[in-house]
Amino acid sequence: MLNSYPHEIQQLVFIYAHTGLKADRNNRIYSVAAAILDTDKPKKEFNSPVRYSLLTGREKYYSNISKEALHKAPLHKDVIADLGKFLNHQKFVFAFDHHDTLDELRKYCGHVPIVDISFAAEFFLPHLESYTPRRLWEYVFGRTRDKVSFTAEELVDLSVEVVKHICGESLNDTRTPRAAAVRYFLEKSDTLFGDVFVHIARNYKKYFGGLFDSCVVRDTSNWKQFLEIAEKPAQKKNKNTAIKKISPDHLENLYQGMADADKDYIFRPEQAEYGQQVADAINDGAVLTIEAGTGTGKTQGYLIPVMEFLRKNTSARVAISTYTKSLQQQIFQRELAFTKDIFKHYQDIPVALLKGKSSYICAEKLGHIYEEDLKGQRLLIWLYFLNLVFCFRDADGDTAGEKIKFYLGSDFFFYRTLNEISARDGCTPRHTRCPAQVVTAEACSARLIVTNHHKLALLDNDTLLSGLFRNYVIDEANHFENAVRGALGAEVRSWEISGVLRTLEPAVTRILKKAAANLAKDINTSLTNMNTVRELIKKLWRSLTAMNPGARPGQVSELQWDHPGFKRGHIKAHMMSLEYALQDIGKNLKWVRDANLCRMLKIQPRTVQRIKIAMSQLDDYAESLNIIEDNLVSQDKVTAYQCFSKNWTLAAQSVDVADLIREHIYKEKDCVIYTAATLCHRDSFDNFQSITGMDRPFVAKEGTEPKEFRFQVIPSPFPKDAMDIIVPKNAVNGKFDNKALWVNTLVTILPELIEKNKGRTLVLFSSYSDLNLIAEKVAESITTYPLLIQHQGCSTIHLCDEFREMRESVLFGVDTFWYGVDFKGDTLTQVIITRIPYPTPFDPIQMARKKLMSPKAFWSRYYYDTDIKMKQGIGRLIRCDTDRGKVVILDSRYRGLSE
Repeated sequence: MLNSYPHEIQQLVFIYAHTGLKADRNNRIYSVAAAILDTDKPKKEFNSPVRYSLLTGREKYYSNISKEALHKAPLHKDVIADLGKFLNHQKFVFAFDHHDTLDELRKYCGHVPIVDISFAAEFFLPHLESYTPRRLWEYVFGRTRDKVSFTAEELVDLSVEVVKHICGESLNDTRTPRAAAVRYFLEKSDTLFGDVFVHIARNYKKYFGGLFDSCVVRDTSNWKQFLEIAEKPAQKKNKNTAIKKISPDHLENLYQGMADADKDYIFRPEQAEYGQQVADAINDGAVLTIEAGTGTGKTQGYLIPVMEFLRKNTSARVAISTYTKSLQQQIFQRELAFTKDIFKHYQDIPVALLKGKSSYICAEKLGHIYEEDLKGQRLLIWLYFLNLVFCFRDADGDTAGEKIKFYLGSDFFFYRTLNEISARDGCTPRHTRCPAQVVTAEACSARLIVTNHHKLALLDNDTLLSGLFRNYVIDEANHFENAVRGALGAEVRSWEISGVLRTLEPAVTRILKKAAANLAKDINTSLTNMNTVRELIKKLWRSLTAMNPGARPGQVSELQWDHPGFKRGHIKAHMMSLEYALQDIGKNLKWVRDANLCRMLKIQPRTVQRIKIAMSQLDDYAESLNIIEDNLVSQDKVTAYQCFSKNWTLAAQSVDVADLIREHIYKEKDCVIYTAATLCHRDSFDNFQSITGMDRPFVAKEGTEPKEFRFQVIPSPFPKDAMDIIVPKNAVNGKFDNKALWVNTLVTILPELIEKNKGRTLVLFSSYSDLNLIAEKVAESITTYPLLIQHQGCSTIHLCDEFREMRESVLFGVDTFWYGVDFKGDTLTQVIITRIPYPTPFDPIQMARKKLMSPKAFWSRYYYDTDIKMKQGIGRLIRCDTDRGKVVILDSRYRGLSE
């Protein structure tokens, strides 16, 4: 697919195969279908089941095919022969591969090149949330699909429709003007992938009919003409005028009005009370912490008073932050849009969605790295990032799909390029065509922004945004501490340094050929320093791995200053030497800032800019290393490291972020609202007060009154008897030194609980190692009900879709499934928590807290973290008024916690 294609493209062949998990007679395929499209002949189709005896419940749901039908089906050898006659020596085929089935499929279609439609969807449609068959079907046809299953024939038809959509929309310059540039680079890539999509776009009418051609404008390399341009925002500084207060009594009428306007919206007195508390805090400039039970409707609960406040105070501004990008999108695209649609008088309030700069690609830097000799896989990598620039409002540079990583991430050029073109550094307001500058300009002009916790913590560090937003709503506030810790910490990754050197070295080497005398000497010295940096990275890796030889790859470990490795001076010396070597590279390249010299040497401006940006990055790495070194002996800081097969990561963060929050938030803001479903521990806010610096008075300015800290709990409106929490009599202690007995007990109990409940179960694990171990042991005992398993590093969207649609399915999940997912209705009637989610005692933050805090304070915080996550997990069960079910906890230690 990514290689050149020497043949003429005449026919389009689409094929799909359903595959099972295990091989039966050296075959995993149990259903196959194909279609051939030609420009002057009718569509030809092929479809056949394949004999297969190992069908599971999940596969039955996927394909809508029965075990009885497969028992009577022809053998795979016969189907291969029949399919071969149908294909008649085709040179390539399209295949939709969302379950890694291509190796099996190649046995059926003669090992010809396969154009993976899953990859094509991620490449051309990077803005989609998910690429499951159902989500693609809904996107292409623009309506909801009730079922998740597809026959092989239906998936062949879907494959045709996806290609038709890509070529008729994404590559159609009458619908998408930038298509002319995308087609230019596709053809220039000299790949089967590029050739076939350009061919179909140019021959769209011949394959699919229609009145108009897709390609009207001549293909062009001038891609910058299609970029949005940032408008210069009017600088509106906050005026110190008395605010017009919101009427809390009026809010109840607004919530009732929403219920009257939308039949799916239910008026809840609890939500009205929540909104009144928020309004009072905004009116008084207080800091409000409000825990709202599931079903309160907290998003609209704070949106209505916020919008009322902005309507009445035309110079005021509010920033809303949440934990994840998906929640950020949900607030902006659904909840806020719903509010503005119901209340027309809010529509004139300008709003903006603001992600962190690292989410965006710098278009200027993307242009700098383009070379005329780029082709093949590397040109497709560059073009993929260009697609992300075009789709920046909905697609992120740091959320590349699984297929993109599989096909393009195999070349380190992918990650090196991504690191170099990130807008997190070197992307300035002068880059008016860059996505980060477009959204920053919009945020400057907005009166309400929706962002994430990390960006909120750094908001006042942004020159353009600093001081504009004086009122904060911090949703999912139980995650705010970690976000502040990460945002205001220091981190260095060796692979990023290496990536910068891979960019910088060839650029300065080319200049060396033109240089003479002192300039040549400086360049040679910088090249020597680059080699020194590489050697120091290796030495530091060896020293770090020696500190904990038994650590798993990627395991986070504390970087201890009193470790023997430091006492011998090796690690500290390597860190300092690396810091100085990074600085020396820049010192010996300072001539690049001499514009006259660069012109005299005929160095291209884009090369000059690439070198300057690389120098800036290396200086930032050196500064971060210096911060980490200084923090090594600081008791209130934690330094940690991770080692991988060849690389390492170093980080320094504050153990306690309370003072950071007091300095960066309370000192500068008028009103701050913390809200979440779980903030209390044993009916007390004491722990959250301590975490966020509210355990002592705060005076912003001398001579003023202390900031008022308020706390409120709004209980869930859902019935108390909707859920039973059960610890079975045969549950055992889940502590790690009892793991063997715990595992054996789970292997016995889990299938019984699932069978008794007829599936419809979410099983929560505290680690991937637990999940993988138990899944391996019980998978063959859970074949009646579809078993869905979360895999590390993979998107969970498709799992959520399948679990909702497969009403009797079972989902094994870790971490993200403890919070932020909704499974309303009878698709989930049982949550099983396999182990109490105690924080690992070897986590560097836990180890640092133990040294820093009194035993009483440490254990109070330790149990608080456990309790909050436990409540989050339990809270997955009841998500609407009609939900009923039970939570089963298979760790006997919970009996002590709940008493």
